[in-house]
Amino acid sequence: MREEPIERIIGLERAPAHPGYQFQPFVQTPSMDPDPTLSFSVGETIYENRKVVEWTRFWKVITTTIFGLSPGFYIFEIYAADGAPSLDWMSDNWNWWQIPKQFQDGSSWGLESYRYCDDHDYMNFQYSGKRALGRPAHTMYMISLLVILQNMNMDYVSKMVYNKDKDIVFVYKPDGLWGEREYVYDMHHLEQMVPYAVTAIPNSTLFQDDGIHTVYCMSHRENLKFYGDDKYWNLDLKEEFYAQTRTMWKGNFNSKYDGSIFKLQNIATEE
Repeated sequence: MREEPIERIIGLERAPAHPGYQFQPFVQTPSMDPDPTLSFSVGETIYENRKVVEWTRFWKVITTTIFGLSPGFYIFEIYAADGAPSLDWMSDNWNWWQIPKQFQDGSSWGLESYRYCDDHDYMNFQYSGKRALGRPAHTMYMISLLVILQNMNMDYVSKMVYNKDKDIVFVYKPDGLWGEREYVYDMHHLEQMVPYAVTAIPNSTLFQDDGIHTVYCMSHRENLKFYGDDKYWNLDLKEEFYAQTRTMWKGNFNSKYDGSIFKLQNIATEE
């Protein structure tokens, strides 16, 4: 949680490194080990928003189509075949129209019968360069796309359930390429981090009905994102959950002059 010098130099605002935590040596660091008496029996549902799973999958399909199938197939054809797909082939397989011959590089001279130099494997610089650069670049591109798809779940929560004792929560989030996974968090480790600038508190999404609320797990160092709209929440438990995840800063300061550490006299006296 310590704020590093490089963060101060470049002005990087990391929530766990908020000054409110740095100057309070009495703040207890949560234990990494759960209590052996914890109950893992399922209790009441606190939050449920199935739409985030659908939207996450939708964006993955769009990303795959734009950055995967189209350029991926085209690059594959460049190094796996004799060159880029011809305009005639693309018109026959992808579209119902054809680019007029006079606008194509080869015109109507019948150049499709001529073979490329890539026919002679390992006998020319073009093929060697294609195999040395083109194929590895394409492979790395596809691997990078796969990693992006696995990690573009954006920390949204689709469902959250209390246990019987209300001291741990079962959280369901989109995970991997297409699935959904259950995570278990100790309520003592969950905290809605202090807004970095005191002046940002009135405009923070934490206080907007339709805003996105971010809860940080100080043990796993993971974010949980919730929509603030009441239709996704169990209203009998919403305020209780918020009260348990704002214990470090809620009520400690309420204006740009009255902070948790520094307090300024904002009302001028007659003198």
